[in-house]
Parts: sequence; C-alpha cells; structure tokens
Amino acid sequence: MYLRQIYSAAEVYGGRMVTSTAPTSDAVSETLMPAVGAVRRLLRRLAGPVVMSGASREISTSQREVLMMVSKRAGRSVADIADELGLAPNSVSTIVTQLVGAGLLVRETDPQDRRVGRLTLTPRAQEALDSARARRRGVLHEALDRLTPRQLADLAAGIDALEALAEELRHLERAR
Repeated sequence: MYLRQIYSAAEVYGGRMVTSTAPTSDAVSETLMPAVGAVRRLLRRLAGPVVMSGASREISTSQREVLMMVSKRAGRSVADIADELGLAPNSVSTIVTQLVGAGLLVRETDPQDRRVGRLTLTPRAQEALDSARARRRGVLHEALDRLTPRQLADLAAGIDALEALAEELRHLERAR
C-alpha cells in the first residue's frame, strides 16, 4: 500500500531501515488521512457513543463536537465555536438551539454585549462527556499498552508533528 512509500512497520520495527529517501508529502498524506480516520472511528466504536441519561437517542457527531468545544472552555459564544469548528455561525446556532432544547446546554446573554449568547454545559451533559472521555481513554490506554516501546516513542514524536500540521492547517484556513 502507500505506507511502503514511506517505510513499512516491519522494516522499521524489525530493526532495519530499507529506504534511504525522506518521505514525500504525497506519501505522508496518503497514509496519514486513513490512519487518523481509522483511529478516530475505532475509538468511537470501541468506547461507545456519548449517551445522555434519559435521552431517547444518541447525539449527532456535530452536536458532540459543539458540546466538547463548550466543555473545553465554558462561556464560549456561538461565533467562537463556529470559528473553531470551521462551520457557518447559523449552522452552529441551529445545533446549539437543539442542544438547549434537549437540556444539554445553557445559553445566557453576555452582560457586556446583549447580542452575544454565552454557552455552558448542563450537569447532565458534563457527566455524559466525562463518562465518554473516560471510556475513550481506557480503550486508548489498553491499545497503547500493547505497543512496543519503540512504537510508543514514535507515536510520542509524531504528536508534535501532528500539532505542527494542525497549526499549518489553521494558517491555511485563515488565509482562504
């Protein structure tokens, strides 16, 4: 597959590096996207959905993203969340209205600017997100414990590179 263009896990973890050329952007992009997507999907499937007590159905991916943004910093506005998620403010506003209606978010008027609504999680939403995070971390730790020390070191080094990549993507987004 495309991973061979970079180097295969057997070649690296078997102790011998066969390729002598640096990975190309094309090769990395062809392997990075499927790998990151697979990790996200598998974590979500193995850890289970965010389940709200008393809810008749699961919350959508978009709703979960908004709740997670609010949980990171209470008091955010719809515009802040829309900007961070790269969505239109009216789309986020619709999601927020659904979440407020479901009793998962509280929208309060900003005392300094009455046009702005500040968002906070309800205790029910905070509890559900905390539980989902704990399940995801448990599954992730279980999988990480199965890796070799070399694989863990490579992953740790890759985190810095992923953060740098995210920053570059933010720069590109602002420029467009």
